[in-house]
Formats: sequence, C-alpha cells, structure tokens
Amino acid sequence: MKRMPVAEFKRDFSKVLDAVQRGEEFIVLRHGKPVAVVGPPPAEDRFTLPKPELPGGLLSMAGALADWETFEEDMAEIIASRQHAKDRPPPEFD
Repeated sequence: MKRMPVAEFKRDFSKVLDAVQRGEEFIVLRHGKPVAVVGPPPAEDRFTLPKPELPGGLLSMAGALADWETFEEDMAEIIASRQHAKDRPPPEFD
C-alpha cells in the first residue's frame, strides 16, 4: 500500500484513480498521520456495463446503406436542395 500526503493526492488525483482502477491502494496522510485509505471497491460493489445483445451506436449503421438502391440519386437531390437554401448556404471548399 502506497503512502501519500494530501497535497500530492489532490495534485495527482486522476493518476491515483487510474492506479486504484488497476487494483492499487493508497494511504492518504495529513501531517504525516494516516487519515484515509483509497482503494478499489469490493468485487460485489463494482459496476460493469452490460454487453449489448445487438450492436448499438454507429456500429448499428454498418451495412444500413448497402440496400439503399436510390442512394446516389437521393443524395444528389439533397445536395441540390441545400445549394438553393437561404438559411444555411453550402460550405465553400478551396
């Protein structure tokens, strides 16, 4: 178990949490005397995210456009309509 003064603990808080996540424990000292122990929670209290059964986020979009038969025509129509819009002109590229 590593011993660490309060000032060092505060300065390196993020690094300490990274180390705690890896299983390390720290004794926090105030004026050279132990005041706290910082370590990982007991195994039964650790929170883990459940793994999704189906892909989510951007992964769920993979292959979604493959079956879009009129994709190029639809995109061309969208781009053409944006070029005539007054509220948001299309970007100019060099």
